[in-house]
Amino acid sequence: MIRLRNSQDLAGGLFLIAIAALALIFSDNLPIGRLVNMGPGYVPRTLAWILGGIGLIIGGRAFTVDGPSLEGWAWRPMAALTAAILVFAFTLERAGLVICILITVIVSGLAAPGIKLKQSVMVGVVLAVISVAMFIWGLGLPLRMWPEFVG
Repeated sequence: MIRLRNSQDLAGGLFLIAIAALALIFSDNLPIGRLVNMGPGYVPRTLAWILGGIGLIIGGRAFTVDGPSLEGWAWRPMAALTAAILVFAFTLERAGLVICILITVIVSGLAAPGIKLKQSVMVGVVLAVISVAMFIWGLGLPLRMWPEFVG
């Protein structure tokens, strides 16, 4: 009889397989091309297959290697980091890169209980300066630095 020995590996493997399946579904309409002439779907689909294979390996370990049981979920970090990603996605074009990064860092700082607002603001300022220097000035990406009403 097959016995589950490591529920954390099983959950992790199933999660990776689910992400790989979603990537394959969403990249289904992209042309793959060939190795010498790659289409826009080549890399996403290849990475999805690799991720699915890694998920199978990790999930398979759950039945062969002893490990810890699955513990409770840490809801605060998951909610804070999900909110930070959504804040970034919805504020980048409207608020500009600097404000967007500041808000994103402050929201993501809520994931850790020991992080103070002052620390998050300082990290946000440093990351905003680095991002502006790298993406706007260095790479010349057409990103808005500030909200439209600022200038």
